Amino acid sequence: MTAPFSASSSLGEILVVEQSAMVGGIIVATARELKLSRVKLATNIRAAQQLLEQQVFSGVIISLNDEAQALALLQNLRIGRYRSPSEVPVAVTATECGVELANKLGKYMVRRILLKPFKVRDVILTISKLDEGFSPN
Repeated sequence: MTAPFSASSSLGEILVVEQSAMVGGIIVATARELKLSRVKLATNIRAAQQLLEQQVFSGVIISLNDEAQALALLQNLRIGRYRSPSEVPVAVTATECGVELANKLGKYMVRRILLKPFKVRDVILTISKLDEGFSPN
């Protein structure tokens, strides 16, 4: 059971699902140093599933390195299988994004697609926007 998500009620914790521990570590360390919302790192899909089963997040950033598993995670999130609201803001990172993938991501209400290699500032901006619920401005 999930509670309705309100963009005005930030829950304050962002989940980053990134298989590269180095990239994930940089994202988490930078977010903490800039005193953005709390960021948790999952370095694989199974760890992300466990975290999503245990707690509520105000946003999720999912790497599409393992596209099939990542899309399954995203689908489960959207149908309410985890503690976070099914409408929780989501962004993804990918090495490429064709029309077919973009259409799939649109159906899952993905708010932002970051193409690798991306700049850390783009991820930090995304974290800020996730924490705000991607509200305008």
